[in-house]
Amino acid sequence: MTSNNPEHDNSSSAGAGRPSVPDARRLDGTAPTGGRSPDAAAPAPRTRAAAPGNSTAGTGAPTSTPSSAPKAKGRKSGTPATSGGDWNVFRTVVVLVGLVIAGFGAYYLILGTAGLPDTEADPVNPTLENQFRFFSAMMVGVGAAFITIAIKFQWANMLWLVCLMVFVGGIGRVLSWAFSGTPNYVLIILMVVELAFPPALLVWHKYIAKTSDLRKEFAQRG
Repeated sequence: MTSNNPEHDNSSSAGAGRPSVPDARRLDGTAPTGGRSPDAAAPAPRTRAAAPGNSTAGTGAPTSTPSSAPKAKGRKSGTPATSGGDWNVFRTVVVLVGLVIAGFGAYYLILGTAGLPDTEADPVNPTLENQFRFFSAMMVGVGAAFITIAIKFQWANMLWLVCLMVFVGGIGRVLSWAFSGTPNYVLIILMVVELAFPPALLVWHKYIAKTSDLRKEFAQRG
């Protein structure tokens, strides 16, 4: 039996056109507020402003700065050139020293004691001659060691050893002068060179190594 009451008809029609509360919660997971749709209640997403030079407009993706890489590369390429020139001069001097020592050793190895000054009139002593030629061959080996170190420079840490051998030889000349008398002036000159040059060569090597490290450190900081 239907009712003819107009209020009953209006309430029924209004209820039919509006979804129930549980149905509205199923759509967006929240209760409806003020009759607004869920899309209108959601805040619009914000986009961060792009910083000039660091990001592109609208995406926020960082951009690269290619101008910095060539500058750093240019600095590094100029550093080894200076230190390399110092090392080349040093290696050339070491080669020359090796050639001089090896040349003296080969000369005395061939001639023996006859190649020494002030020995022309003295008779040959076989024992002395035997020992002298042996140490002359050792001089050739020391000179070859200098040349090898200069060419294959990875062995530069062995430079102190051959310099020590030459320096000890100079001390031997000092002892000979002290116990046996004054030798020929040529041997005195050789004694001075053997005592002074090896320490100077090691100090020079240390100086170049130190300045090269400082240049590399300044280049990395710059």
